[in-house]
Parts: sequence; structure tokens; C-alpha cells
Amino acid sequence: MYCRLNIRCICANGVTSRFLSTAEISTALRPFYFSVHPDLFGKYPEQRKINEQSLQQLSAFLEAQQSRRRMVVPPLPFYLRQKNTAEGEFKLVQIQLNGSDTRDTVVKVLNACNISTSYVDKIPQAPLKEDSFSKPDFMKAYQRYSTEFENATEIKKKVEEKKAIDNIVDWVYENSAVAREKYELMSATRDQVKSLIDHLCKTYGIKEVKYDNGWNISHIRGALQSLVSLATQHSNIMDNLQGRTIALGQFTGVSLDGDVYLNIIDVRNEWLSLIKKVRQEDSALTMIPSYEKALSSILRDIHIRRRKFMPKVSAALYCSHLRQLITSIGDFYGRGNKFPPSVPESLSKYEIVVEPEAGPLMVSPTGQFITPSSCPADELIAYINNHLDEATLLLTEYSINKHVEKALHKEVKERFGLLELHKDDSITPGLMISCCQRLLTRTDKLNANLRGNILYVTHYYSVLTEGILCIPWNFK
Repeated sequence: MYCRLNIRCICANGVTSRFLSTAEISTALRPFYFSVHPDLFGKYPEQRKINEQSLQQLSAFLEAQQSRRRMVVPPLPFYLRQKNTAEGEFKLVQIQLNGSDTRDTVVKVLNACNISTSYVDKIPQAPLKEDSFSKPDFMKAYQRYSTEFENATEIKKKVEEKKAIDNIVDWVYENSAVAREKYELMSATRDQVKSLIDHLCKTYGIKEVKYDNGWNISHIRGALQSLVSLATQHSNIMDNLQGRTIALGQFTGVSLDGDVYLNIIDVRNEWLSLIKKVRQEDSALTMIPSYEKALSSILRDIHIRRRKFMPKVSAALYCSHLRQLITSIGDFYGRGNKFPPSVPESLSKYEIVVEPEAGPLMVSPTGQFITPSSCPADELIAYINNHLDEATLLLTEYSINKHVEKALHKEVKERFGLLELHKDDSITPGLMISCCQRLLTRTDKLNANLRGNILYVTHYYSVLTEGILCIPWNFK
């Protein structure tokens, strides 16, 4: 049961303080949201992805503080969009959160971004009345600002629509040569990346080194150079990585697949700490099947799955998420509650994905139930009951679409002579099918110009620094 009484805390200086209410936190962080909102980074997928993930972790951390639960998060990176800076230039800040006081957390966030804390300073330290304290929902507060962004940018969008690209043929004609030139200019960097990976694999017996597509190749090279330097200085611990897959990405830890993830933004000491204790981290991997089996059994044999593009978490954190949801559902049964009569006795044809506490409760475009680990059991079971038909329809559609998408992906890549063909995480099989089909109707006009390029299907037109052509899936 959510506790409503724990609203006081003792600050380091001995002054009695209280946790800020959800409304106060949302108001205080409002200017921060308007500096890091992912919508500000539409043409910069790397920065957008980092801010989205850091916002999720910040939200989960604040909620844990309100609930008097201990939660450890790594330094959170945020790209800030500031006035009077050139297009594409952002300030990167690292915010270390390690307290138990929401007031302290909010102040740290604002100070790190050079944002005034005057609003927080004016909030009285005296405890709130119990009635004014309610269960925090920071994601809803954050989503309100998303709506404000949509309203604030509506006029701008209308202006941009007048300048919008009339059709993909003209855009590709104007930019394909530029993209190929950029790709060639980055040839030496790609060769260095390959050489660094080969060195790590051969010298230390590492099985594979991979990295997320969203990162700039120059950042990858820098991270690999740091890893080689670390390995040279601490060769005695590199045996811990023999036969392992190393992944450069968004967090530092052992992933659900057993890959050793190193956050590109982390300092080397964080990497070193993980490599030293990597075998201890593996212990969580052996526990995951048992937790997933237990969760499945109390949800009528529903299949526990992981989204291909679900937020990256460590195995230990994923175990914590599973335990949290299992406990919640166990308490639900313990209070004498049951599934509604309309829910089938077996849910074995359905799938559910358990994600971090700050995630949404939803049915994914592929028909999977997505639930945050903090979702109350009664809400989850009611949601499953009310969305079984939707999940069935989407599961069936996906089972067909994934095969069609795979065939069209291959055909487009071969027909246009593309070096690579990728898509953004948010592009569902249905959207990718639509995009591929319309590309193929323009073969005669696009074939010569697309040949030898890398194509990335997303929501906007852009030529990335490493020579990747980005196109919207719904191009004209």
C-alpha cells in the first residue's frame, strides 16, 4: 500500500525539510523540461534518445524518493538546447543524483543547467498537510509539457509546411551525392573503429564489440580508444571479458542478454568498476528465468517477453522490476481479488513486457502488453481485461507484417543498391511496409541516386555527418 505519511526528511545540515509535492516538482522543473524536451532534438536522434532515457530515469528516481525507496542511478546525461547557439550545437551536462530528498534533487538538476532555483527557495520547509500529499505521477506531469510544446510549435510547423519538401525524388536528387561524399570522408574513421575492435577481440579474447546505431561514428572511435587505453593499463582484469560481447550504449552494466554494456558518456572508472565485478553481475542473469516463470504463472501463463527496442536496463535492475510486479500481484490475490470472469483461463497466446517504473501502461503496435513494474495489480489486470481484443488484433497483424517487412526490406536494399537500410525504433512493421512499397513505386526515378547510400527510415529528412540519408516513412 502506498504510504502517505512519509513526507518529512532531515537534511544534511540538520534542518527539518519535507518532500516537495508532485505539483511543486513539476512546476520547479518546468524550465528544465523546456531545455531538454526530446521534441527539441527531432533532427538529432542521438541527443533525443539520450534525453528520453535520462528523463525516464529521473522520473523513476523522484518517484522512489517520494515513496521512501532507495534507488541508485548513474550520472544522468542531458543535452541542453540554449539560446544564441548555432544549429546542432548543444551543451552536455552530467547530473549526479545520490540523495533521498526531492528538494535536493530538484535543486541539483536546476543548478546543473544554470536555471534559477528561486521557486524552490520560496517553498516553505514546514510539512504539508496529509491531504495535500498524493501519489506522484511525474510522467503525467511531464506529458503535460509535451502538449504545451505541441501548442507552442503549431504556428512554426505551419510556416515550415510551406517550405516542406515537395517530394522525395527531388530531395534525394539534391542530397544523395552529398551523403556519399560524407560517407567517404568518414572512411578513415570507420577503418580506425574496425582496427580498434579487432585489437580488443584478438588481444583480450573478447567475442564481439558492437554499438548502438544512434551514435556518431566519431564518438564510437573515441570510446573505443578509451577502452583500449583502459585495457592496456589494467590488463590483469581483462580476463573477465574473455568470450563476452561488449556493447557501447546508454548504460553501464550487464544486459538481459548477458552483454557487457559500457555507457559512452560514463567516465572510465565506471567501466573499470563493472569489469572488475562483471561475474558478480552475472548472478542476476541466472535468476531472471525463475522470476519470469513465476510472473507468468500468476498471470495465467501469459508469455513474458522483451521488446527488441525496450529501454536498456541491467539484469539486476530487471530482476528488481520483476520482483516488484510479482509482489504487487501476490498482494492483489492475498486481498481476495480475482481476475474478471471475462478473462480467459489461459493467457498463453498473449505477451507482456515489464519495463522500468516510469514507463507507460499500453498495448504496443506489435500486440504486446507493456507495463511499468510499479503498476498496481488491479490496474494492470483491469487493463488486460479491457484490451484483449486489441492485443489479439495487433498480434495477428504483426505475425503477418513481420514476414512482409523482412521480404520488402531485402527487396528495397537490393533494388536500389543500398549499402545499408535501417529504421528508427518507433517505425513499426506496418509503417515500414508502407514506406518500402512506396519506394518501390519510384524505382525508376530513385534508383541511380540512391545506389551506394545508407538509408535510414525515420520521421524527417536529414543527411547525418557520417553520410546517412534520413527520410520520413510517410514521404511524399
